[in-house]
Amino acid sequence: MKTKDRSLVRAIALLCCLWCVSCQTRSEETPLFETKEFAKPSMSWRPIPLWFWNNTQVSEQALLEQIGRMVETDGYGGCAILPFGGGFRPNYLSDSYFQLYGDAVEKARSLGAHMSIYDEYGFPSGNMGAINGSGVTTFMNNHPDHTIKRLDKTEYRVGSGATFNRQITLQGKLMSIVAWNANTKEIVPLRDYYDEETGQVTWTAPKQSGWRVMVCQCVKDGDPNVDYLSSEAVSLFVQDTHKAYYQHFADDFGQTIVSTFFDEPTMYRAQGRMWTGDFNEQFEARYGFSPEALYPALWYDIGDKTAYARNLLFGLHSTLYSEGFMKTICDWATAHGILATGHQDQEEIVNPTSVSGDLMLVGKHLTMPGIDKIGGGRPTEDFYKVVSSSANNWDKTYVMSETYGAMGNISVETLYQIAIEQYTKGINHLIPHAVWYNDGDVTFLPELSWRNPLYNADLPRFNAFLSRLNYILAREGRHVADVAVLYPIQTQYAGHVFDGPKGYYEGGVDVPGTDYPQVSHYLTDDLGIDFTYLHPEVLDDRCSVSDGLLNMNNAINHEHFSVVILPGVKVISLSNMRKIEEAWQQGVKVIFTTQCPQLAADGEAGDEEIQSITSRMLASEENKAYFISSPSASSLAEVMEGCLPERDVRMSEGTHPFNYIHKVIDGHDVFFFGNIDATSATNTIRLKTSATKLSLLDPHTGQVTALPQRGSGEGAFSLTLRPSQSMFLVDDALLLQNGSPIDPADEKLSYTIEMQAEVEQLSAGLCFSITDGGSYYMWQFNASDPHHPRLRPHRWLGGSVSLLGEIDLPSEVNIQAGHPFKIRIEIEDEAYAKTYIDDVLVDERSGSFAFGRIGFRQAHDDAYGKTEIAWFDDISIRLKSGSVVFAEDFSAANPFSEGSIVSGRLKVAGQMSRDILAWLQETPDGISFIPNSSRKDEGRIYNLSGQMINSRLAQGMVIHGGKKYMSRK
Repeated sequence: MKTKDRSLVRAIALLCCLWCVSCQTRSEETPLFETKEFAKPSMSWRPIPLWFWNNTQVSEQALLEQIGRMVETDGYGGCAILPFGGGFRPNYLSDSYFQLYGDAVEKARSLGAHMSIYDEYGFPSGNMGAINGSGVTTFMNNHPDHTIKRLDKTEYRVGSGATFNRQITLQGKLMSIVAWNANTKEIVPLRDYYDEETGQVTWTAPKQSGWRVMVCQCVKDGDPNVDYLSSEAVSLFVQDTHKAYYQHFADDFGQTIVSTFFDEPTMYRAQGRMWTGDFNEQFEARYGFSPEALYPALWYDIGDKTAYARNLLFGLHSTLYSEGFMKTICDWATAHGILATGHQDQEEIVNPTSVSGDLMLVGKHLTMPGIDKIGGGRPTEDFYKVVSSSANNWDKTYVMSETYGAMGNISVETLYQIAIEQYTKGINHLIPHAVWYNDGDVTFLPELSWRNPLYNADLPRFNAFLSRLNYILAREGRHVADVAVLYPIQTQYAGHVFDGPKGYYEGGVDVPGTDYPQVSHYLTDDLGIDFTYLHPEVLDDRCSVSDGLLNMNNAINHEHFSVVILPGVKVISLSNMRKIEEAWQQGVKVIFTTQCPQLAADGEAGDEEIQSITSRMLASEENKAYFISSPSASSLAEVMEGCLPERDVRMSEGTHPFNYIHKVIDGHDVFFFGNIDATSATNTIRLKTSATKLSLLDPHTGQVTALPQRGSGEGAFSLTLRPSQSMFLVDDALLLQNGSPIDPADEKLSYTIEMQAEVEQLSAGLCFSITDGGSYYMWQFNASDPHHPRLRPHRWLGGSVSLLGEIDLPSEVNIQAGHPFKIRIEIEDEAYAKTYIDDVLVDERSGSFAFGRIGFRQAHDDAYGKTEIAWFDDISIRLKSGSVVFAEDFSAANPFSEGSIVSGRLKVAGQMSRDILAWLQETPDGISFIPNSSRKDEGRIYNLSGQMINSRLAQGMVIHGGKKYMSRK
């Protein structure tokens, strides 16, 4: 088969066989989901992490071992190799590089794993190693005329009636030369007064003050990245990078190699004034006139035409970026049988005009729009819906997030919490950041591999969890929401100027009245109401009104809205406003927040009609629109009750609603609920669904549980979720019940630890879930500051400690020195802990609280120059069944390795020379008979260390064949 023909076949097969998409065929009668596959998803559903080849010489032996461990130990589904750092060897894209890359491809192929081509050496994409790589400006050296350009402005003041006569020196291409009056806003094009051969401009100003001559030119910026706005330039980048991989591994494209990934391109480079040489020609071809007279609007208010001019200029600016970089790469990838994904830098900038241009538009031309969630306190979670809505708007199946980079050694619980929030907000492919080849030189923690004691025990379970999320949600289907939110990009364009006060990295300008991130947060996180952003282009081209609904008419993702919110919208196209008015006339509810529409994005002639439509909506008695001047969760909740009394999903009675997503897959309902808050919640949930039988699918365990049968569209059910816990609810018509093979060793104990404690000096440290001397949890009850008593949970793993939180204790709790208090820690399924002090709940959190020994840890506090001293008494450990597996009142010998018994209590005091670790010397006997009477070990009873003992308890655990088993009665 010719290469061209082979590429075409792979492109056709793209949506049915690539990255985490099942290749198995099925008949129409066969249910889509198998409970067996959900319990233990196959390789194709596993997450694919970034794998940094960082700052060292890569060897064949080490890379083969590492990719094997990533797949077989950690549970990853492959990797995306990211060359990084000046010390990386061999040379990027050299024969030696491709030899090693080929070794990785071959190993992945042998394991049934997949790979994604990371398209850069370092990042951002587009320079071939110049930044965060070798430092060599390879792309610039290869193509010096195709790197980033910048728009520069020079101004000359001209007196009233004076003649401007000057030779203009150009460093690049002249884009605009105009005279404009800062007072009257008049603009006079000066091309006819400019001599191209000599550069001389001669023009006499009218007899008015305020005249300036403005010269704008497009110059080389010096940035080594490709000109992102030029498809010609980006095609050269693709030729130098992507094509090189294809030349070496053509037969693996669409098989083992399933995608390409770009990283952090942005328009904030070139001082936020990124431009391209053929901008004017592109503008005239699309709009039929020259943009030269509009250029002053890029910096200044030019009067009534300002909003219109900026929407034209910045709108094309964004389009050239999306088409120049993203579309060029995606077109190549599709032609070669792979998916195209990646993410923009600084997605969380509220005004994206000079950063991404239009964050929704960035995803328009990708097969998998993407975002990243990294450290630094960036509120990316308020923008997941922008990117997932981009996929919904342009009918894409997949949405990617590169996640966890530069967050530091976050807790395992945080891994889950972030993932749950992403998947409830529309992400369906999480790319973990990252595994590091050279784990001794990690630039951006965490290092997520088998080598890291902070994560190695939990990674297989976590990756199985992600695989189950992918198995259900990474499917062709449609998103369901009652609410559409207009993406207010036209207001952002109208309020933007170059060289704004915030600086180009932060977007330059805060546009007044902008509130869409807050509205998004109120809806999803505070009110439990999902929504879809509507892009203005999609509202015009893909939406219609019928049956009292605003309908987005995609082939697959068709959505139907009964409420439209315009968040902080001051500027809107007249066509958008007319479409919204048509929907309102048919009964769709309309909500304005912060400010109401006033100006037309497509010409000042429409301003009056925009204002008239707004007034009619607000004044109507029949279908009154709402205006919320200062939106909040409570004010929005009140309005939504009036607008949306019957909802697709309604949650009530809980302390807070869950986040959720509702999809229709293969014609049937799939719901995913997640608790991203810090406390447990129980919600009564009512659904609009035609399903009569539904099942709960637990992505944390793989277990499936049926809900009681219900009538079509009737009834409610109660769901309790702990923090960082989630649950699927799936129409049984989608399920093939072919077993749920959960290893008995995965079943967990629930138990409670109780005791009396008293701080004598500074704090008391209770340790539990002790697996060895370097791995355990410690809850420190800290009274060092009498005015600020705290609970300080810690976790030690492999000798490394993490502080999990600083919990201020409520006033009704007293742990001051000399005051005894009662501690109770309730552990559920070895995964969730509630901590009570004197029966007051003070903390709850997820974790890996394996049943094991307990103890105490007291140290010397150098800051206070004192040792920690505490007393403990009346200790018990009780299983959920009620069986007490350990009890100690210190009336006899001390069962702990340190401390002294004084007057019937255990005193543990730290020392200056060493920390005191007072461990229980034997594991508590959470035990029972092995349940199968045919086993040869019948009647023998074991503790959790596998040692046979003589006593018998009613229920607990046994060790058999090297595995833990729950007893069954």
